[in-house]
Amino acid sequence: MANAEEYRRLNTRKASILSVGGFRPTFDPLAPNFGAIPVGLQGEAWPFWEAKPLLFVCQLNLTTAPAVPALLQDLKLITLFVKEDCDTLAEENGTDWCLRAYKTLDGLVPSIAPPGTPKVKKGFECRWEECEDHPNPDDPDLVSVPGTRRPRSNFENVIRTKVGGYASTLQAEPWWDSRAHASQPKYCLQINSEEKAGLFWGDGGTVYIARGTAPGCEEQWFLDWQSL
Repeated sequence: MANAEEYRRLNTRKASILSVGGFRPTFDPLAPNFGAIPVGLQGEAWPFWEAKPLLFVCQLNLTTAPAVPALLQDLKLITLFVKEDCDTLAEENGTDWCLRAYKTLDGLVPSIAPPGTPKVKKGFECRWEECEDHPNPDDPDLVSVPGTRRPRSNFENVIRTKVGGYASTLQAEPWWDSRAHASQPKYCLQINSEEKAGLFWGDGGTVYIARGTAPGCEEQWFLDWQSL
């Protein structure tokens, strides 16, 4: 029991999971949502790739999230866009996917999608729920407790769209944990396949997002994704 409690102390992180639909929407344009309408700065252009508008995935209002990791504490809202055919996605932000991070909610207004913009099957307003999260056995951040194995119960990794916590890897650690990168990316959130909205990363996969942590690289974002 003592070893299990020590494992919990060393390997438990708070996370905010995103519940998609299932409640009466508020219609607040700043509310977190999946595939509905994103906000952006007045006059900010919709992101394109190869002359085609990107698909809007989700909006994460961090000011209403019950738990936000230190890596995202300076941000208020995040939006994510990807190319419609997302069987492959670049490692770095700004090409066939676009993450926009805002440090204030002031001046953010609903964006207008250009004609022909792809959409998810159905958009939903979302709400946050707090949970405790734990690492998978192959997570590089897992802290071993001398003299004991990883407990088999009550220390599950939460496989949901979430900010914070630990990456819910399906195959191996994200690429930034297996090879060096000058920006020193660190995991901060993940976007799961969301059946209600009709968006899937391959066969029920998950997209992992990391932020640069090296000095001067804090505005750089990185992506990996895995499927079953």
